[in-house]
Amino acid sequence: MSKKVRILYTIPNFKTAGSQYVVRSLLKGMDKSDFEVYIGVEKFPETIPPLVSKEHQISFSRTGHLWKDAVSFSRVLKKNKIDLVHSWDYKSEFVESIGCKLAFVRYLYTKKNDAWSKRWFLKSFLATHIAYDNPDMKRRFFSHGLLRNKITFIPHGVDTTLFKPSDEKKSHSKVFNICTIGNIGANKNQLFLIEVLQTLPEHVHLIIYGKAHALYLEQLKNEIKKKALESRVHIHGFVSNTVLPNILQKQDLFVLASKREGLPVSVLEALACGVPVLCSDSGGGSRYIFGNLADEHIFEVNNQQEFIALLKPFLENSSYYSKKRLQAIDLAKQFDVQKEVSSYSNLYKSLA
Repeated sequence: MSKKVRILYTIPNFKTAGSQYVVRSLLKGMDKSDFEVYIGVEKFPETIPPLVSKEHQISFSRTGHLWKDAVSFSRVLKKNKIDLVHSWDYKSEFVESIGCKLAFVRYLYTKKNDAWSKRWFLKSFLATHIAYDNPDMKRRFFSHGLLRNKITFIPHGVDTTLFKPSDEKKSHSKVFNICTIGNIGANKNQLFLIEVLQTLPEHVHLIIYGKAHALYLEQLKNEIKKKALESRVHIHGFVSNTVLPNILQKQDLFVLASKREGLPVSVLEALACGVPVLCSDSGGGSRYIFGNLADEHIFEVNNQQEFIALLKPFLENSSYYSKKRLQAIDLAKQFDVQKEVSSYSNLYKSLA
């Protein structure tokens, strides 16, 4: 490559945005001889990772006026001689895409969530290219002739240097811990697990981590009290990636009961820590992760009997459990974050 490609990553912030972990991996893994990287945030510029120098940090202010904000954005691109914008914004808005058009800069965005509308179609139409992380999105969102020739499937990866099995042998315990991690809300469907728990043996406990929606949390607590499960359900708050591996390493099983998901990174993180996973059939991503093992790990959303049938051998058969633990580690290796970094690097080069 004759000159470095100047890339601007845009993300709402590095405080609450889930995509921050992917962007951090890209910042660490990109070949500095090929790419010069800038970071642009809307809020909390003080949380931008220190590995990005101050002169490569950009803070955007929005007026709420589409055209004014797009023009302002285009000026930022021209000032910093940006070649490519890669957006990690979860919203269906057009400021960046129009600003890129005005500045003659290529615009790439990664589709992460399950939302779709006319606004998402227009954002996709304006984009130079689109990356998506769930194989089912190609059929559901990008089959239109105006979109299908400018998409690339890039599955998320997991940092296996951070998320890995513990070197310590797991201590024997009479308690079997089922863990779920994610926003505590209707889509993550923790209520399903509480409803199932009352039918499971007394030694099975449920561990819940995540930022909670107040009304849903109140509903969970009411159900826990109603079913007299206070001693078997343990609810904790949000945890950062720095402490998450240590938490996962102590669990016996990870369960994601979501109603809708893309490609669930929490599943990859659990697998990388050697924790077997049961996952709802919530959008195609989980089936992609498990491949020909899907029937042993995936249950229909809210199907209690199917979930219990999949769970039973984990509780009753120690050799089955040991086999699944080894399979978990092998599965995670296929989704090492360096593969994701390499895929994006190749895409940037093709676009530049």
